[in-house]
Amino acid sequence: MSPGRDLEIIMLDTPSTIEIVFTTSELLALCPVTSQRDLYDARIELGATATLESKSLKLYIASWEQETILAEDLTNTIADDVFAALGNHATTVVVSLHQHVRGGVDITVTARRGSVERAS
Repeated sequence: MSPGRDLEIIMLDTPSTIEIVFTTSELLALCPVTSQRDLYDARIELGATATLESKSLKLYIASWEQETILAEDLTNTIADDVFAALGNHATTVVVSLHQHVRGGVDITVTARRGSVERAS
């Protein structure tokens, strides 16, 4: 887990894996090249027997606002953190970040963890 960024989980009352999707348009980080604010639409998909507690997820998302990080690294870090938080309660985690257009370039980055990882 990234330092200072705690994600809490809630156990579900089902032994079966279910699909859970979280979305937000409020993820901000700083561009390491220009120091400008990058705004993202984020989608976090889980195949799990537990879920993320929504307040801890909101605080986690807000914690990136003053961090300098590339979209690619941010996507991978979020996927790693969510997968680690859920531990053996997650079969899949897919994180997609769509960076709002800046300078005419549209960027979408997707990271997969668990049984959905693609072979290299």
